[in-house]
Amino acid sequence: MKNIVILLLALTAFSCTNVKKQEIYKQLNTTKIDSVPELTYEQMLVEYDTLVSYIKQVSPIIYFNKEVRNIDFEKHTKILKQQINPKTTMPQYLNLVQQTINSAQDAHTSIVWSELAEIIKKYWLPNGIEIYNYDSTAFDYVKKYDSYFTKTFTTDLNLDLIYTSGEYYNILPFSYGHKKYPATMKLISCNDIKVHKIVNGMVELVSPLKWDIKNKRVYYENFYKSPALYKNDTIKLLFIDRENNKHTLKIGINDTIKLLQKKKNDFGYNENNVIISHYYKKEKLFYARLPQMEPDLGDSLTHRLKKIIEKNKVNAIILDVRGNGGGSDETYTRFLKKVIKEPLEFNVKVGRNFSYINSKYYKINEDTIINRHTYSFDLKNATSLDEPKMFYIQEDNYSFARPDSVQYPFTGKIYILQDRFIYSSTSNLSNLAYKSEQLVSVGENPNLLGKLIFFRIMLNIL
Repeated sequence: MKNIVILLLALTAFSCTNVKKQEIYKQLNTTKIDSVPELTYEQMLVEYDTLVSYIKQVSPIIYFNKEVRNIDFEKHTKILKQQINPKTTMPQYLNLVQQTINSAQDAHTSIVWSELAEIIKKYWLPNGIEIYNYDSTAFDYVKKYDSYFTKTFTTDLNLDLIYTSGEYYNILPFSYGHKKYPATMKLISCNDIKVHKIVNGMVELVSPLKWDIKNKRVYYENFYKSPALYKNDTIKLLFIDRENNKHTLKIGINDTIKLLQKKKNDFGYNENNVIISHYYKKEKLFYARLPQMEPDLGDSLTHRLKKIIEKNKVNAIILDVRGNGGGSDETYTRFLKKVIKEPLEFNVKVGRNFSYINSKYYKINEDTIINRHTYSFDLKNATSLDEPKMFYIQEDNYSFARPDSVQYPFTGKIYILQDRFIYSSTSNLSNLAYKSEQLVSVGENPNLLGKLIFFRIMLNIL
């Protein structure tokens, strides 16, 4: 989507009832990171204030979280900033930075991890996407920061929990400490605190917390991976099985469990970029699993369909995007333009924070907004947040995809197979099915806000 600026916040006290903030601060990894920039106390304060200011200016999510989910970003950051003092080390400061980013609870607010850095260098910069306060030297430290944050904010324990019907269950049987545990046990508590209460207090430790709309609460299936939950390097978990037998596990911070069965299906976000496709001759169906929204994958998918459709009749296409966390809208556009019969054009209203940074980035002010007929401060008969002040852009007949000049001989339906783990541009694809006769979405609603709801700006903090 070239004319919609993609906003992404780059780079960076937990209130769990059983652990104080000061204790968590001590538990987080403070190992020195070699060969990275060192900041003075004064620089840390300036950088931290800059980070918080940027997030407040460009992220509508933090205001949505405050109004709807009772997550107060500003309250968290004030407490976190108080932990910066003249003796604060760089590892300690980076921990505070990560906790601050987590507090935003915005899945597009994150550090620039290694894979994203490569995407930026490969696609964004060569394509002329403007990046605010861009500093190329920051890429020199991405892997080091990435490695440090991974070790600091996660452990290797993998219980393969799934959250369903408002509760946490282990999918597969496993063994630990010479004892076997059955599958489908319900997790009751963590460190003698009810599991839902524990997760609700992890705003500063994990992001994004998912939203269970039915039970009106947050959840996070990998919450137990947080090192901050390991009191004296041990986490205590209480399960109850189908026969109502209780099972208490005390697992060391460096321990793992052994799964006793091989998992047949993966639940969650995909971590690979391998396309799987198949043509069902009897049903005349073309099936393709698209794991990520990378433009190259869109081309690969197009070529695979071309080989099939040149020799076979295709009555329907099933595009499986379960677990697809998003990426570039260009991915599905490259594929759809070969098979859609009508342009995917809809009226879209985009809302942005009216802030100094956005005004500078988009080269606007109050006068330009008032004088442009497609711009307005008035949302008009729709629900809006109490804050921040926002401006809105009406884009009539915005084109998501147009039929290509070279079309494949296809007139059937395109079924979008989705689950709760889709996000960002993949949610955009799902939204298109809501408006299109040819596209049909099948499956669960996502548990995170999609990209058409809130947009992001790329900021480089370090």
